[in-house]
Formats: sequence, structure tokens, C-alpha cells
Amino acid sequence: MKNKFIITQNYHSAKATKYSYIKNNDFTKIMSLFSRMLQANQWKDYSFSLQKGNVIFCFYKHSFETPIYKIIYEKKSNNFNLWTTYHQNNKVRSSSSLEKTIKWIESRYLKPVD
Repeated sequence: MKNKFIITQNYHSAKATKYSYIKNNDFTKIMSLFSRMLQANQWKDYSFSLQKGNVIFCFYKHSFETPIYKIIYEKKSNNFNLWTTYHQNNKVRSSSSLEKTIKWIESRYLKPVD
């Protein structure tokens, strides 16, 4: 006996929610940053989520703490994106360039060479 499934769609939904997705290239850059910090024993865990059209990346020293760094991606328009960086829930930097944001975070962990 074959099972019959009926697939229905709800066409009476509210207005479509506007989502803000990042490029796969940008996601790779952020995961590379996490990988380098993990290897340097600076960060132990990460999370990412969508909130109100923003993509939020959080990096933790320990899983049970508040994030050390939080990077929030906001798509302001088709031609302008904003990357906002928080350090321990304090806004420290905003940039339209992910590369500059990553370089700034990495510079916080550089150790002087003797």
C-alpha cells in the first residue's frame, strides 16, 4: 500500500520578512579568522544567528561566557554594507570592509617580537 502525501502552502501569510545574507566568500573569511584564533588558543567557540535582518557572529573564550567579540553584518542598501564590531558588548568599530574589521581584530592579538 502506497502512502499519499498532500503538500499544501499557506498563501495567506504576512508580508515577507527581509533577510540579510552574507556572501559565501565573507563567511569563509570569518571562519578563517576563527580558525586562526582557535589555533592560537585565543578563542574556543563561536555562534552565528539572524536577528532583524542582521547576521551576528559571536566568538567566545569559553562557551559559558559572554562573547569576547561580536561582529554584526547589516545590509544598509544594495551598494552599502556595514560590519560593526563589539568587544565584550561595547561597540568599538564600524567599517564597510570585512577585511579591515578582521585585520583590526587580529591586531589586538599580535604579540611583540623580542
